[in-house]
Amino acid sequence: MAMPTIHLADAGLTLQGREGESITATLLRAGFMMRLACRGGGCGLCRVRVDSGRTVYSAAIADSALPVEERDKGIVLACLAVPADDVTITVPPEAHLRCIAPQITPYAIATTQ
Repeated sequence: MAMPTIHLADAGLTLQGREGESITATLLRAGFMMRLACRGGGCGLCRVRVDSGRTVYSAAIADSALPVEERDKGIVLACLAVPADDVTITVPPEAHLRCIAPQITPYAIATTQ
């Protein structure tokens, strides 16, 4: 089975995921940081929009963390969302996505576009 990729639409980067790895875990492994808190699907701070591709959740999520209306718009909780195939995501500005370990990032990037 091919490992999924996560394309960061705004940054123009594609990161290589690992089987069963959440979007947040891939970002952290690649040297990126974003606004996080509980990492368990309860706080809802790690929202991202999936523009293409599919994700599945590694655990149940509460409606209070991610209302159905947001889910219907493609919003997922990155801490629990695991790509089922290649995905393209948009990270909202309020998530403050930034590269904190540039020396690691080149090794995690599958392609740059």
